[in-house]
Amino acid sequence: MMKKIQVISYWLIPAIFLFIASCNLINPDEEIPAYIEVKGFKTTSNYPTQGSASGKITDVWVFADGAYVGTYELPARFPILLSGKQKISFAAGIEANGIASTNEFYPLYRFFETDVDLFPGQVSMLDTITVAYFPALQYTWFEDFEKDTSGGGISLDTTGISLANILPDSVDVFEGRRSLKMQVTTAANFIECRTVGDGYQLTPGKDVYLEMDYRCTQPFIMGFLGTTFSGEKTIPIIRLNTKPDWNKIYIRLGPYVNANSDVLKFKIYFRVALEAGLTEGTVYVDNLKLISN
Repeated sequence: MMKKIQVISYWLIPAIFLFIASCNLINPDEEIPAYIEVKGFKTTSNYPTQGSASGKITDVWVFADGAYVGTYELPARFPILLSGKQKISFAAGIEANGIASTNEFYPLYRFFETDVDLFPGQVSMLDTITVAYFPALQYTWFEDFEKDTSGGGISLDTTGISLANILPDSVDVFEGRRSLKMQVTTAANFIECRTVGDGYQLTPGKDVYLEMDYRCTQPFIMGFLGTTFSGEKTIPIIRLNTKPDWNKIYIRLGPYVNANSDVLKFKIYFRVALEAGLTEGTVYVDNLKLISN
């Protein structure tokens, strides 16, 4: 009887070791990540040639040695399964067209690259990352309304169907001395204004954006007026909702340029129609910038 028990135990011991080993395969020791913390971004520009440096960076896109790590809402603290000194790239993330679900890194801002010392379980801190525009971008048009309007005016004007005028405003401004005010009332309830001149040539296949600071007590529309061989076509792009405080937006125009290959030149237009139930509506815009790579 004793020998039988011993034989069973000899067979049982390897089985126990096999079971423990299999458990380790199923539940291996987890690698401890390092962490990186980014507080935010600051945008810079050469004002005379690039216009305002205003920006609205909502996310950080992270790459390690060119490999995508992840996208994180700012301020961000995120894990990374690397250790030692690593070359990390950070791209400035925006909400294209002001829509949170259209997150993308802004292709016209340069990446910020730096070596980061990573240690498992520890946090590497980056305070505020500074980004600038890529060199050699095409600044097709920018209007900051800072010129003395008595000496030549601004590069927007109302069309023949507009019932109210546009007016540079020195009271409610985002930065600098002036913004543009578009105000509609029950007596003059519609404004349409467009860029002056015969329009701009925009190349299909490029990243084209309109950057703008704005605030408004009612919605308004931004779009293209396209000149073709057969006349002019209206291309509505975006309806901007009420924003009581100044807001920055990056409007993605490239898809509309690509989809309108018959257009020879593009103008920017804005339309403000008094909303039902209101007696007055006001739109302020500043730092308009048509820019592409």
